Amino acid sequence: MPKIIWEVTKKIWCGRVKEEVDLLEERIYPDEPVPDVGMPYHVHARKCSQGLECNLEGFACRWSGLNPNYDPFVEAP
Repeated sequence: MPKIIWEVTKKIWCGRVKEEVDLLEERIYPDEPVPDVGMPYHVHARKCSQGLECNLEGFACRWSGLNPNYDPFVEAP
């Protein structure tokens, strides 16, 4: 049976909730190594530790799951 875990990939300051948040990935590790894949796991989903609070406050971004076209953590060019 594959192993499924939520892994913190980054801690970052969020100006919307005005605190440090964790960006997480849901990673699926297969039972057996898959040859020629390049990574030992598959990323199934991503979320923010404060995504629910943002949604309740009316904010939406790709990390809260409501707006895949806006990522507040991407630096502007």
